[in-house]
Amino acid sequence: MEDVRRVAAHEVDVCGEYLLNNAVVELSGGHVRNYYTFSLELPFTEWLGGTIKIIRDSDGGLIAYWKGKQIK
Repeated sequence: MEDVRRVAAHEVDVCGEYLLNNAVVELSGGHVRNYYTFSLELPFTEWLGGTIKIIRDSDGGLIAYWKGKQIK
């Protein structure tokens, strides 16, 4: 099983369909595995701030971007 990286931001734009406020994105192998809102501080979570954009790649997987760069 690959390591999971957990990042958080003020907003997470999910494929341009909806916007989550104060949300976490979990990544593994450069792909989004999960995303959700939070109300309490989560351990082992890297705060990026701003907006994380999640898009669908050509294979149907989800990729996350922050400040124009892919989050891996």
